[in-house]
Amino acid sequence: MGFISNTPDCTQLKKGRFHSYTRQGIHIVINRIDGIQQDINTKTNDTTYWKIDWLDNCRFAATYLTGSGPKTEEEKKFYQSTILFYEVKEIADNYYIGATTVKAPNGNSSSTDTTWLVERDR
Repeated sequence: MGFISNTPDCTQLKKGRFHSYTRQGIHIVINRIDGIQQDINTKTNDTTYWKIDWLDNCRFAATYLTGSGPKTEEEKKFYQSTILFYEVKEIADNYYIGATTVKAPNGNSSSTDTTWLVERDR
């Protein structure tokens, strides 16, 4: 059983390699170095780059820089006008839980997800 911190120290999350998994089971490798985040879809090798602005110890804003996410010029403009706000809620031994709020031209949405500090066994 892992220890869960009530007041997380997110210093360890500002740099490193992390792992996220979609509902369809696709593994996304996240490489984060201070102000840049690279997301790699391991199934397609599609890569997207985000600018990360740390708002405080456990909150950051992510804006799209470049990558294979948008397929059309319209989608690219949508990505460029959207900001993702992420807040780390809990940190455990092998994962952290965060809440994402997407602020987009067509409205806002929120979700909560687990990001792994180590790759999960398949």
